[in-house]
Amino acid sequence: MSKSKKQKHKLSAKNADKHLLYQWSVQTPEFETEFMARAFAKRNDRAPRVLREDFCGTALNAATWVRGRPERRAIALDLDRATLEWGRLHNLEPLGPDARRVELLQQDVRSLTRPKADICCALNFSYYFFSTIRELADYLEMVHGSLNPGGVMIMDCYGGWESQQIKEEPRKVKGPRGRFTYVWDQADYNPVDNMALCYIHFRFNDGSEMPKAFSYHWRLYTPPEVRDALELAGFRDVQIYWDVETDEDESDYRPRKRAENCPGWLAYIVGYR
Repeated sequence: MSKSKKQKHKLSAKNADKHLLYQWSVQTPEFETEFMARAFAKRNDRAPRVLREDFCGTALNAATWVRGRPERRAIALDLDRATLEWGRLHNLEPLGPDARRVELLQQDVRSLTRPKADICCALNFSYYFFSTIRELADYLEMVHGSLNPGGVMIMDCYGGWESQQIKEEPRKVKGPRGRFTYVWDQADYNPVDNMALCYIHFRFNDGSEMPKAFSYHWRLYTPPEVRDALELAGFRDVQIYWDVETDEDESDYRPRKRAENCPGWLAYIVGYR
């Protein structure tokens, strides 16, 4: 291939797809679907079958959940039709016949769904958009009513004192179609109400940029706040899974009742119905 053709196919702000960039730089669907199945197995003597993915976006987790597993099905909820249709085209259609076992719903997550699920997830901190404990608990009540007995609700959480600072955090990413820089931009934080304004930018080796590809104005919840909301919603037990791995490129989430404070941390919060 000539040098000109190689240059033509390099990622840039003009030819990049922001949903693909997000999936490559943020999501780890194989890890997370496996983690969810293991969390379910800790309290149940059967395998989980139905996943409900809330705030699903492109439904990547739902697609990964059913891929090659004929006994599984998924329900994926989001309000953005354009993003759902992108997910249908790019994540479901490549599944072939397996795609029939994923139901995409343009629907508020604060609703009951059927069939009842074994696992519900709200990942990538998506539930942070509920700005009060009451709103969060009301949402989780709907989740509780949409789960089978023994079902689990799985959410992630981030924090540490660096999460309250105004700063940019760039990270180099090697995607399947080229290299780029993912930038997490913490643009504003209000300690009175714990509301933060954050952006995701994408920068490319040719000097171009996709600024504010994604925007978030949300509340930074702490694990005890989320645990309280889950208990208010009727969940009988809540476990905090803390990342105890010291290598930044690896993860090892274990249940913890106490953890060392640090500049930045990640955790999963698992509520058992």
